[in-house]
Amino acid sequence: EVKQRIEDAGFVAQTAEDFQEMIFTMVNFLQYIVVGFGILALIASVFGIINTQYISVLERTQQIGLMKALGMRSAHVSKLFRYQAAWIGLLGGMIGVALAFGVGTILNPWITEALKLGEGNYLLVFEPLSIVILLVALVVIAIVAGYFPARKAAKLDPSEALRTE
Repeated sequence: EVKQRIEDAGFVAQTAEDFQEMIFTMVNFLQYIVVGFGILALIASVFGIINTQYISVLERTQQIGLMKALGMRSAHVSKLFRYQAAWIGLLGGMIGVALAFGVGTILNPWITEALKLGEGNYLLVFEPLSIVILLVALVVIAIVAGYFPARKAAKLDPSEALRTE
């Protein structure tokens, strides 16, 4: 009511609710930008895992041939490379979470002060359930990304693989 009377008098007025709505709009916009960068990073990491796995298969062709010649089944060779991909995803995710948590913990007080959010209000909040879900998703994506290189390793002919250098 007071805001309306001030605006009727020809002045511009803004309530705390208007200011809060503006901040939430900016934060939501920044979240969409961060999600976009996250998706791009995820796509790049998928291609990185595929590339790493294919190079690993090429470098270990003789070892794969030897394992298969000694009786290792193709399914076990494939599983070996899927496990390797899972470890790459888990390790990369854990390093990313640790860096994000560290940087977020350091920057939270500065962001709170810069945006005048008030003591105890933080923009960057890390929820354990979200972190666990993220890590599980990264491992699953890494396993899916490692599927084709693992399949290639499993299909290698032992005699041909032992002849390569």
